[in-house]
Amino acid sequence: MIYFKKMFRFMRPYLPIYSVGIMLSSSQDFVFSFIIGLVGSTIIAGAVAGNVPEIVRGTLISMGVFVILLTLVGIGRYLYNRARLFAQMDLKQKLFRSFLQRGLEASQTSHSSEGITALNTDADTASELYGVALSPFLSPIITGVFSSITLFVIDWRLGVAAIILGIVAYFSQSHFVKPLGNWGKQRLNANANAVKEMSDIFQGAMPIRAFNMQKKTLDAAENKMNVLRLLGFRHALIMMWQRLFTTIQGWLALVVTFGFGGWLVATGALSFPTLLLVLPLLEAVSSELGSIGEAMVDMQPPLEAAKRIFAIIDDSPASTDKGSMSLNGTTLHVKGLNFKYQNAKENTLHNIDLDIAPGEMVAFVGASGSGKSTLLRILVGFYEREQLGLTLGGTSSDSVSIVEWRKNFAYVDQSCKLFDMTIKENIALGRKGDVQDVDIIASAKRAFAHDFIENLEQGYDSSCGEKGASLSGGQRQRIAIARALIKTAPILVFDEATSALDSESEKNIMETIESLRKDHTILITTHNLHNILNANKIVLMDKGRIICIGTHDALMAESDAYRVLFAN
Repeated sequence: MIYFKKMFRFMRPYLPIYSVGIMLSSSQDFVFSFIIGLVGSTIIAGAVAGNVPEIVRGTLISMGVFVILLTLVGIGRYLYNRARLFAQMDLKQKLFRSFLQRGLEASQTSHSSEGITALNTDADTASELYGVALSPFLSPIITGVFSSITLFVIDWRLGVAAIILGIVAYFSQSHFVKPLGNWGKQRLNANANAVKEMSDIFQGAMPIRAFNMQKKTLDAAENKMNVLRLLGFRHALIMMWQRLFTTIQGWLALVVTFGFGGWLVATGALSFPTLLLVLPLLEAVSSELGSIGEAMVDMQPPLEAAKRIFAIIDDSPASTDKGSMSLNGTTLHVKGLNFKYQNAKENTLHNIDLDIAPGEMVAFVGASGSGKSTLLRILVGFYEREQLGLTLGGTSSDSVSIVEWRKNFAYVDQSCKLFDMTIKENIALGRKGDVQDVDIIASAKRAFAHDFIENLEQGYDSSCGEKGASLSGGQRQRIAIARALIKTAPILVFDEATSALDSESEKNIMETIESLRKDHTILITTHNLHNILNANKIVLMDKGRIICIGTHDALMAESDAYRVLFAN
């Protein structure tokens, strides 16, 4: 029930039109049953009395009522479908925002296909609660209640008989709820695994071919498909038994209804025309209350999908408005920083103390796994923690929102993530708002990307392809640097940002980085120590600790560890 309530939070803005729509569309069964019985009894009474005008009047009334009813039902379906689609889009937008708000650790530990599966399969399945699951649930309640009241007014025995038939019908369906719930959970998990497998295959096209893994990959994919196939067979078997019980229950209810009604007519407790009014209502109560059980069965897959969705939404951090950031200079202080990844046993960083003045170029060096990249990502604000001991321009990272904190940093890493859009659009992403072409070109020139871009057939309008697949590694890296430069943030962070460049381009980029020192603070990690000989500070790290800090000359004179690293 908790997930049912959570889903309907998204329906609140549209509740008026949804309520009207669902009431109109759900009342059709009762109205149809009542009108059929009423018109039938009127026509039969007229036929028995030989009253032709009565027959004509009954026929015309039935035609008019049906036209009005169908119009109202159509309006109702339009209204509740409109509300359902709006709520579904709000749900997907909330889910998408939750993915964007998740911490970097959650994004790194989850598969990239998780978001696609959640936004498409899970969200669409969960949204069925608004329509195909809830409408059949409300319709039986409305029909059953009003039909039972009508029957009690005519004869209390008819009302009791209707309730007994309805209870029997409900329990004949309710024991299918648990098997369908388990099936829904297994199906959603199997579908997510299949999408994950397909995603890995599409992204791993080159290694699959390089290592002749086609057959192995195909077998793994077929295994995932076989799981879905077996679950489909299981669903068909469960539904076969459910439909069989529905059919048997329906026929028994029909026999009992006719038999009981005939007995009432034979004993004089009921007239024959009234019996024609009563029979559709009795059958409606039996079938519609039985449909409640069916609706509960149909609701199980959407509820399981809702569980998966809210596991993501509830895991995303709540947005907090801590106000804007007012800087008094851009001095960056790190005091007593300790950091541990989620689910890790030990800290990755230990008691980090560091002061970085405006305009300084600070290089972080050390062996792989020493914590260099982790430290830079913490400074940029990728890992959200309370009381990290960071201050920038006199403002603590705990006192401002993470969005405000990140505005002061431009970040380039060795992966150089590009989006499937044009080069111009990828560079422009670095600056909020409208970006002029002249600024894009200026940033590209500073990143030594302008010449190769101009040589492309469509220049700056050339598509980068998915993940920048249309470009070489060095070209992607230069575009990523241009994107960082156009942000005009006071602090530029380069995490192995020249790793994919040739020696000439690397030299040019380092010259560019050197030229930025007069206007920016530069934080850089690199394995090529020759690139950072002129850094104001070199921070040597090992196993998450700072070993020593100094200029290149000072460290060469004082630190054996740095001399060994430089020699290697």
